[in-house]
Amino acid sequence: MLSSDSDSRTPAARSKFLPPALLLGLASLLPAGTLQAASSDAGWWSLNAENNNFVVDQDQHYVNGLNLAYLSPSLAVQDHGFVARSSMAVEDALWPLFPLEQKERDRRFEWTILGQQLFTPANKNLSTPDPSDRPYAGWLYTGFDLLQDTDRKQLDSLSATIGLVGPDALGEQVQNGFHKVFGFGSANGWSHQLRDEPALTLAYLRKWRFAVKGTGTDGLNADVVPELGLTAGNVLTYGEATALLRAGWGLDGSFGPRLIQPGPTGGGYFNPDYIHRDWSVYLFGGFQQRAVAHNIFLDGNTYQSSPSVDRYIWVHDEVMGVSAVGWRRVRIDFTFVRRSEEFRGQKGDDRYGSIDVSTRW
Repeated sequence: MLSSDSDSRTPAARSKFLPPALLLGLASLLPAGTLQAASSDAGWWSLNAENNNFVVDQDQHYVNGLNLAYLSPSLAVQDHGFVARSSMAVEDALWPLFPLEQKERDRRFEWTILGQQLFTPANKNLSTPDPSDRPYAGWLYTGFDLLQDTDRKQLDSLSATIGLVGPDALGEQVQNGFHKVFGFGSANGWSHQLRDEPALTLAYLRKWRFAVKGTGTDGLNADVVPELGLTAGNVLTYGEATALLRAGWGLDGSFGPRLIQPGPTGGGYFNPDYIHRDWSVYLFGGFQQRAVAHNIFLDGNTYQSSPSVDRYIWVHDEVMGVSAVGWRRVRIDFTFVRRSEEFRGQKGDDRYGSIDVSTRW
């Protein structure tokens, strides 16, 4: 197991990492100027917050996640601006991943404007963290996801994220700043967090929807949504299989709740035109099994000495919750997540809550 001394870089040295982070944020804004207004559809803005204190007094391990994203209108009804043309050209070129022969296809893209995840050990009072516990780490990223719903029965997703892991991901500032404002104790071991490293992941997911006979499009229905996926990169590398069971009204509009990955998420895809009522609501429960080949937040930095722990290969998540849509303009997902132990020496599973609020704009 590798150990780490306190980050001894001078302020001047650390500032060298800030311009790339700022440039990354500015570069991610460029596509916004190329979007064209849609006449019969609108984009959706989503804010997702995840925290273990939402459901249990357990401020440890995966302590907080934030994700701000924009889901485009359907590319079929959007004026063909640069982003729309580029998205469709990529999907056409990758036809094995995005089937072309089916009758009905709804193509969209999701832009993760800004995402951040924070990880800490269980005991945050120690200035020198326990080397057998999870390391401190922060991840700041942006990303782009191509989505295609085929015949309302299959969803294909190809995504890429790019960002930073380490001090310049601002994990210490966000966590301790929040704790200071609300009168909580500070986490004292952030000086031993993972070091700065560029972070890249690529992921491909395919979901299927199998409807259970219900009372028609507008009535009470149920379905099963299985999924297979592969994620690769220096942040996370894993394969996964997921099964999600849903029951309620308006199931055709999505493939499940919106969560921050990894986990059994329905993804960012949502089409309110497939919901034939002004409101919808459904309950859901599901399970995801992952085979993890790499997790930088447990394995430590790729090319530098850093804290690390002995990672488990097999990790699973269990989820349950409710998703609701009102007036065809607001969508809210509440999800409880239970995650199995991820490393040797971990004492019990982790639990956290996820709240996602999306609105049509």
